[in-house]
Amino acid sequence: MLPGGYLSLPLAAIFWQLARADLLRRRLPNRWVLLYAGLFPLNAWLGEMGWSALALHGLAAALTFLSLLPPFMHGGIGGGDVKLATVLMLWAGPSGAPAALLATGLGGLLLGIAGWLADRCPGSSPRGLRHALSARRGVPYGVALVLGGIVVLLLEQRG
Repeated sequence: MLPGGYLSLPLAAIFWQLARADLLRRRLPNRWVLLYAGLFPLNAWLGEMGWSALALHGLAAALTFLSLLPPFMHGGIGGGDVKLATVLMLWAGPSGAPAALLATGLGGLLLGIAGWLADRCPGSSPRGLRHALSARRGVPYGVALVLGGIVVLLLEQRG
């Protein structure tokens, strides 16, 4: 990570836009995923990441992409989720992958439960929130992936 966390603010804005879009439209716009991906080389270069570490981060991203292709091809996961998970693992690399996967998995579980509750308890929350969380529209897994990205960012800042 850059000294002083210079990328924290742009990453926070990107994460906000991705989570918002997924909650409202169940879409992860390419421009935000590409911006997230595009900041990685800058972070790697300014953080003086070595070639071997860069290759390992790329390998983590490639393995993520390849492992998510079959579920995508069978309709089990959206294309935006595949792209965002790939970029998340690019940032996480092998050392950050366990924490990113744990945060993403727990976030997805909580979103799934919240969606289930939103669909079954219609009077207990505001209509807009129920619509955003509704499991009938699918679980907004991009929000869980954003949580994983936040965890990776926090781990990098801790050093």
